[in-house]
Amino acid sequence: MPALYAGTGDGYVYMSGANWALTRDAATGTQSHSTGTRYAYAVAADVFSGRGGTTYGIRRSFFTFNTAGISATVDSATLKIRGYSQSSGDVIAVKATSDITVLGTSDFDAIAGWDTSTGADGSGAGDQESNVTKYTAEIPIWSTSGYNNITLNAAAKADMTNDARLYVCIINHDQDLKDIAPTGLNRTGMYYANYTGTSYDPYIDYTLATTAVADNAVFFGATF
Repeated sequence: MPALYAGTGDGYVYMSGANWALTRDAATGTQSHSTGTRYAYAVAADVFSGRGGTTYGIRRSFFTFNTAGISATVDSATLKIRGYSQSSGDVIAVKATSDITVLGTSDFDAIAGWDTSTGADGSGAGDQESNVTKYTAEIPIWSTSGYNNITLNAAAKADMTNDARLYVCIINHDQDLKDIAPTGLNRTGMYYANYTGTSYDPYIDYTLATTAVADNAVFFGATF
């Protein structure tokens, strides 16, 4: 199957604060990183306490894939992300916006359809599940010792077919997406495209649909 490797501008945007609602609904993060090779908390929805009090932390990872060379309908596609270190949070891949071509702190909420107008409250009032474009189902099991093979759905395949780039955000599902304030650490680790070589890089395996053409036999001068 052909493979599409993620662009080297992939990475995460991080936001932290003392209040879950303000942290989760922020438009701009406190930190972004698009040159790292791997991160143990690549996707996270955390709460932890220290001398400074309670702190909430959210990380969202973003990826781009060049799909301009796809000239036929994508029939099947699998997103492959190499896991690393942590696997304590369920995640999901959703459609990101084109802003993430050059990743920065302003891309914290660069998710297609993301709408914070209802306001997060930590109990589900700001659930974004019906607003975003899901590219996968919820991913409850995450390997930290190999690739995670994630089936891309019809929406992702259509965008691969029709668009020059596929923009992907991997987000924590149970806390961040659904606006449920965490009670502990929910962290998922992964490798990025800047890791040496391509053996651990994020990529998409895909197949194209083929159109079967029936051969019609034409007989000339036959006597039946």
